[in-house]
Amino acid sequence: MNLENTLNRFRLISGLGTETVSNWRDLISDSREYLDSIVTKEDIYESDEKRLDNAAAVYAYYKYLSYTISEETSFSAGDLKVSYNNEKIKAAKEMWEAELESIKDIVNFDNSVFVFKRVI
Repeated sequence: MNLENTLNRFRLISGLGTETVSNWRDLISDSREYLDSIVTKEDIYESDEKRLDNAAAVYAYYKYLSYTISEETSFSAGDLKVSYNNEKIKAAKEMWEAELESIKDIVNFDNSVFVFKRVI
């Protein structure tokens, strides 16, 4: 596991600064450790490690957005109506699904497409 590579990839994907990313280091580390825990391939090559780094970064980004962006698309308070655009979460979900597909040869998800679901 190379946490620094995963952190760097998360930084690139999210567009967040180094200081902000450091606040989410535990979430990123947990994402990588989760993926490492479900690796089924015995001989992990450097190319596999890079794929796991990237998948962990995307997984962490998806979780980060789920924690920081409301899934509510709009709400009203009197005459005021506020709308949210949750396109970032949708895009992160699509990225995560693509990453799952790219690492399916080295991990076992027990036929589960989503390993993270937001709890409200």
